[in-house]
This record gives sequence, C-alpha cells and structure tokens, in this order.
Amino acid sequence: MRALAVLALAVLALGACGGSDGMDVRITLVVEDKNIRLEDSECAGARPFQYVHAQAGFELEDAAGEAIADGELPAGHAVNADPTIDWGVDRIPTFCVFDLELDDVPRRDRYSLRLGEGSALPFDASFVEGGKPVTLTLR
Repeated sequence: MRALAVLALAVLALGACGGSDGMDVRITLVVEDKNIRLEDSECAGARPFQYVHAQAGFELEDAAGEAIADGELPAGHAVNADPTIDWGVDRIPTFCVFDLELDDVPRRDRYSLRLGEGSALPFDASFVEGGKPVTLTLR
C-alpha cells in the first residue's frame, strides 16, 4: 500500500513539473514615430500610431492566423530616436518602446503580433528561443 502511495505521488509530481509545451515570448515593440518627448518618459504612439498605447489590446497568432495568446499593451517608454546626435535640449525626437512578456505560449514555428489596427507583425520562433526578446518595428 505504501509503495502504491509513493508511486501515485511520483506520478502527480511529474505531471505538475513537466508536460507544459509552452514557451515564454518576449517582444520589444518599437514605434518609430519620432515624437518630441523627454527621453525615458512614459509614452504612447503618436500619429499615425495612436492606436499603440497602454491598455490597447493585442493578439499573438500562429501562422494560420489563429489567436493563441492575447493581452493589453503596457505603457511605453521613450528612447532617443538617434543617439548619435547631441540634441542639446531636454525634449528630443524619440521612439516609443513597449516591452511585452507572454508566458507559456504554445510552441509554433511562426508567430504574428496583431494590434488593433495596422498589419500583423510576423516573426520566427527561433528569434525568441532562450528567452531573448524579439524586436518588432512599426514604421
């Protein structure tokens, strides 16, 4: 009886630990809007990307166009649009960058990030293996 209980616990432990075929997907979404902002400030996409903002919905799709994950965008943060230039002022041309983290996404060979408007942004699964973020750009 004791052996049966130990076997049952072992099976439960294996089921809890393994079996997940998902992967963590990290996406850096760069909106190249060149809006004038303070660097490192919170931001949202400027025209024509005003649909890219905190709490805007998104879907991650597989190659067949089936939604396999979804969520809301976090607030973006402003980064210098051209770090080679010393602008000489506080407010500079920036891009708005959004960092997305999706956990336990079903494994596929290809994915697409779909926002509320605009075209889907496709990428290969090989770009996100090992927890590295893939960078997708709206131009």
